[in-house]
Amino acid sequence: MKLRNLLLLVIMMLSATVMAQSTYDLQKPFGFCTVSSRTSSSSTYTITGGGCYEYPVPSSVSSSKVITLTSTGKDMRSAIESAISNYSVIIFDGSKGDFILSSKIGMSKVKNKTLIGINNAKLCTTWYATQEIIDALNKAGVPDMSTSGGGGTLPNGTKVTEEAEYNTRKIIIQMTGDNAESYRNAGVFSFSGCENLIIRNLKFQGPGSIDVGGADLLSFVDGTKHCWVDHCDFQDGMDGNFDITVQSDFNTVSWCTFSYTDRSYMHQNTNLIGSSDSEAKNYLNTTFAFNHWGTNCKARMPMARVGKIHMLNNYYTCTTGGNCINPRKNSEFLIEGNYFAKGVKSIFGASGATAVTWKNTNYSVEGKSGESSGSTVTVPYSYTVADASKVPTEVGTYAGATLFNSTSGGGDDPVDPTPENPETPELVDGNNYIVASGENVYNGKVITCNNITMTYGNDGNWTVGARDAMASEGFSNLAGGNNNPKDASNKNYSASSKNVPTTGTYYVFTPTSSGTLYVASYVYTGKVVYVTENGSAISFKANGTTINSGNSITSGEYDGYITFPVTKGKEYYLFGEATKIKIYGFNFVVDGATAISTVNENKDVKENRNGVTYNLAGQVVDSSYRGLVIINNKVVMR
Repeated sequence: MKLRNLLLLVIMMLSATVMAQSTYDLQKPFGFCTVSSRTSSSSTYTITGGGCYEYPVPSSVSSSKVITLTSTGKDMRSAIESAISNYSVIIFDGSKGDFILSSKIGMSKVKNKTLIGINNAKLCTTWYATQEIIDALNKAGVPDMSTSGGGGTLPNGTKVTEEAEYNTRKIIIQMTGDNAESYRNAGVFSFSGCENLIIRNLKFQGPGSIDVGGADLLSFVDGTKHCWVDHCDFQDGMDGNFDITVQSDFNTVSWCTFSYTDRSYMHQNTNLIGSSDSEAKNYLNTTFAFNHWGTNCKARMPMARVGKIHMLNNYYTCTTGGNCINPRKNSEFLIEGNYFAKGVKSIFGASGATAVTWKNTNYSVEGKSGESSGSTVTVPYSYTVADASKVPTEVGTYAGATLFNSTSGGGDDPVDPTPENPETPELVDGNNYIVASGENVYNGKVITCNNITMTYGNDGNWTVGARDAMASEGFSNLAGGNNNPKDASNKNYSASSKNVPTTGTYYVFTPTSSGTLYVASYVYTGKVVYVTENGSAISFKANGTTINSGNSITSGEYDGYITFPVTKGKEYYLFGEATKIKIYGFNFVVDGATAISTVNENKDVKENRNGVTYNLAGQVVDSSYRGLVIINNKVVMR
């Protein structure tokens, strides 16, 4: 692959929100969260969250409504609560570590919010059951106690009606001295009476399941409605991983994973819909689509009282579980296209359900089946059922917090979209793409352009972006901000003192180490291009061949990188005559180490040399590095 094509490919990957995702993933709200009736398709609802559900946040959303949080390494509870209260779009950036929470955050009556995780953002509880506590519970025989009867009065005066919960809480009080039982609030979010929420690409890590009637990792209560929870990981919730109760309604849970680790002790009951048999009827209508119930899930996947529950193309690998899908009193279930792997013990168990429609599109490796009962259950929205045989690959690969993560694994090798290799990349409606000069073939359509940003629309047409004016001069706005080359005269350098033209495009940089500077660059044309060191002209090369005549590049086109010797701490200038120079994709690297931190905010790109592996920052990495790397001029995922 030529360097020009390599750089274009990296630019596309850094600039667009295209991700390696399943072809079945709509990447937009669907299901019950998009309607306002459990029976009528005409009662639609437009779920917008805080104005977007993608990252980067589109320019249509005011920056004053967006906040990005990073971990401080300390309790983030107050900061997160304040951000949700005061902003519409809350970005959790995991690049500086996990978000630590001393207790769950309870939000009441908030509306129109988007919570998005990037860079593997994880929200973690601080409390967990230590091995000493677990040993004490085992010694007392708690695992063999009743979870439905018995109980007593705790030392703090609280009455508990279940034997296992009573003894668990009593032992923890005795061992920790926590008479107030504050540890029982070890959860992440509880949304009460909220509406129009979007929660995407977040990891939730709890303290481990333990039978104390404690907090869920995430809960919707008291009429929380029209919410979309998508591409999240839920692990080790104390009580439940994610419960929806008390008249909450019209919610969709898609492409999420649910699991438990060895931190969990008992009560691995992952998803409850409806907290009691007395739940009011006609609420709790919920879509579960393309989710994965995995390691150590034992029950409630989900269990539902009341509500119309649509189970679509979910994946079950929970070999330690009891009933997976568990319809209970006053509920209606439509179950189709789900896949139950080998070893899943009990895939279905109904008790008191109003109606269950078990379609023959479900598949169990061990030949197990559920049962239909009552009238046929339907849902008031359109959808497509994927073949159940595709579920293990699609859901197993792409469910969970797999979006917007710079170091996430998986996915296909990227496609070179140039005419030399016109294989069609996967295109996503509404995404921006930087396309190369010449004829480009996308989805059978031939377009001619000059390194401009184009937006692909769901009508199959391309819309030229706002950067076409700059691109017509040969420059790409790589960072998404204002990267227009500047006028050299703005620096007030005189030609005599700096040996440069008084007008034109320029780049200025100071190396952090001495050596040979490799400027990953391609296509430069023009009669006057200067490289100077503290104002003095120096020789430079392209692909090892000297290309300067005096202190300017010989007119022509050069595919590759230029090199010249540099000295730590000295200023270097790369100039071009206005409108005649075309220089793209700079990364200044001295002998494999990043030499310049910022040069007009261009994204870092680097050609591979001598079999060395680089990350996208131009840094040499070894075989243990995971993420996008450049190997032999190709960008691959490791």
